[in-house]
Amino acid sequence: MTPGSVEVRRDSVRSSGLDATMQLLNQIYPNRTRLVGRNPDSGSLALSTAECAGVGADRCRMQMRFDAVTDPWWDLTAICLVKGRLGIDDHTLVAGDSFLYSIKDGTQFRSQPLEGVVIRIGQEDVARAAARHFDVVPKDLWPVGGRPVSRAMNTHWQVLTGFVRRTLAAAPSVAEHPLVAGQLVEYVASSMLAAFPNATMQLTHVASPGAVGTATLRRAVAFVDANADRPITIEDIASAAGTGARALQYAFRRHLGCTPRDYLRRVRLERAHRELQDAGPGETVAGIALRWGFTSTGWFTRHYRETYGRSPGTTLRESS
Repeated sequence: MTPGSVEVRRDSVRSSGLDATMQLLNQIYPNRTRLVGRNPDSGSLALSTAECAGVGADRCRMQMRFDAVTDPWWDLTAICLVKGRLGIDDHTLVAGDSFLYSIKDGTQFRSQPLEGVVIRIGQEDVARAAARHFDVVPKDLWPVGGRPVSRAMNTHWQVLTGFVRRTLAAAPSVAEHPLVAGQLVEYVASSMLAAFPNATMQLTHVASPGAVGTATLRRAVAFVDANADRPITIEDIASAAGTGARALQYAFRRHLGCTPRDYLRRVRLERAHRELQDAGPGETVAGIALRWGFTSTGWFTRHYRETYGRSPGTTLRESS
């Protein structure tokens, strides 16, 4: 395995009074928040933050009211409101609502006592996900912010928000493993593209990826086999094979009946199987699964059983 880990940075801060709260918000979110109108100088803010590999999750508990405006947001930033009410531009959010802040225009806030979780991810990470899935990144990928495109997507984003926050807040966090960190970025980026309005949803035609020869496919497979213990991406595999990400996905589906990511998971599952067979004293199923990027022991056990006809625990016990 490749040594090292990904750093998970955590912080917990509090403020009391309006001026201190504005300073704190501008420290955490460097898009400049400015008060407008008359605001009562009372209340408090408690903010716990955690971030890893370009993804951040912040839990905010605010006991105050104020009106403010911000500059455009640089990171793609979405809030899931847990309690209370929040006015954002022409929208009023209540508990259970989600909202993506606009990166093109400033945002107007009408804040009331609330509790919410904010997810942050870099625009470049989401643009790379768009390129992987659509082989094109529209010039203006995020023309506006807004609510999720459907109730189902709002529910999905709520689930994602809770998962990401719990994953990053845990100490130690499984996100400190580089394979897990890479998957977390992909999960958030792809889910944001699916959940919130963006230009990929208006694509009416995506050009054919073209033919990919078996020699190119063999190079891709060899690269995956040699680097499955590293946090490789679809772009890494495509670059090693000498083709584009979308053409690579087409070739894998046509010749192997799976996506490159599916094949990578198969290889990692097989490597975990070998480690279970050769495990020494003190090894656990969860530990071996995590080394190969499987954060859910339940998912790992289910797919292991489907592949090998037994549970990973059985294989581990037989090796000792």
